[in-house]
Amino acid sequence: MNRRLIIVELVAILFAWHVTAAVAAKPGILKPFADDGIPLDVGRPTGPVSTMLAVGIQAGADHIMTDQCLNGGFGWWPHGDCTATYNNITGPICLGLLSAYTDTGDVDHLNAALAGGGYDLTSVYGNGEFRFGAFAPYFLWQLSLASGNPAYSTHAATYFFGELNAGTYGPGNLNTAGWIAAVQAGRTGAWVNLRPWEFHNLIPAATAIGVAGQDALFLQGVLDGLNTLDNTAPATVYSDLIGLAGGVRGLALNGTTSFTAISSPNHAGINGISTLQGLADMLASYQNPDGSWYWHSNLVGPTASDEDTQTTAYAVLALVAADPLVASDYSAAVQNARFWLFSMQLASGGFLSYPGGDQNTEVEGEALSAVSASGGVAVPTVSEWGLIALTMIGVAAGALLFWRKRSSLQS
Repeated sequence: MNRRLIIVELVAILFAWHVTAAVAAKPGILKPFADDGIPLDVGRPTGPVSTMLAVGIQAGADHIMTDQCLNGGFGWWPHGDCTATYNNITGPICLGLLSAYTDTGDVDHLNAALAGGGYDLTSVYGNGEFRFGAFAPYFLWQLSLASGNPAYSTHAATYFFGELNAGTYGPGNLNTAGWIAAVQAGRTGAWVNLRPWEFHNLIPAATAIGVAGQDALFLQGVLDGLNTLDNTAPATVYSDLIGLAGGVRGLALNGTTSFTAISSPNHAGINGISTLQGLADMLASYQNPDGSWYWHSNLVGPTASDEDTQTTAYAVLALVAADPLVASDYSAAVQNARFWLFSMQLASGGFLSYPGGDQNTEVEGEALSAVSASGGVAVPTVSEWGLIALTMIGVAAGALLFWRKRSSLQS
């Protein structure tokens, strides 16, 4: 046998063993700090993309961990304040930690998300009944997938989806339709545009751990929210682009590529659209040349300070989810947006909410989800990553062997 061929095979085998062992051990990558403990500058990168991702995502997750309070929750404002913690922001923040964990393999990131999950398990109404924010069921489901502990998804399945199905949720004994109506009533006036965003990740969570038919009700909630989207008056009705991004992502996560035409008289950009591709194309069309999205689609004379980290993050998550389902290719838009998000990252690992602005932990978690390779959705388990690595190595080695065999026959 050819000596070089033996060497190639041995290298492939050793590399496969190394990848499998490393994945199984869940090692963290080298933390991005110099020997003197001073964080590296992880702003807009100039090196290889792989380095940018490794350093930026690790630093971003590490930074969020420093803001986590002793009870596992997070303060609302100012940034990093633990005077009070709020269950409705745990989900978006810890989903960022879970997304980072899929890239870093750093068990500290998973443990921080688990602490957040433990905190959310204590969320109750004044009468002691369990209470859920709109993002909590999806987060708890994803936490069970990442950790292998079903307790979190079981909690959401029993005390959110189960009680909604029975019409016994909360002090008002709400059913699923009643809860949706309550959220819609809370999101009126200036915040009416958040309706599709509120419901979007409840669709896949309901499909996975809910009761049959609930996903269809949440899907209709997203579509109804798109029908009430309003971009006519930015000064009094805010954030239409987050609403549009939530709608696109919710439809994509459900695999819904066509629907009854949107009837949105206050948003000409999406009025009449009846396909996921049409909505996603419209969302992509609002992207700025530098990769960002403004906080609103109809601003007069916008400046750099109107570029918005949270809106850009959700636009990325939406386009990542929609891309495999439509003919359009959003990869360039996503890459450009991720570079812009990294330009908002500080030396501390945190993210500015907008150019020249300050920091908000919820926004930082959402940015982290957007820049991660997983795109903020469920990814293979750790053991599956090992199988994937072995498969890819096997395919590469097989192709090499085939090429050498063919070359020897031709000679």
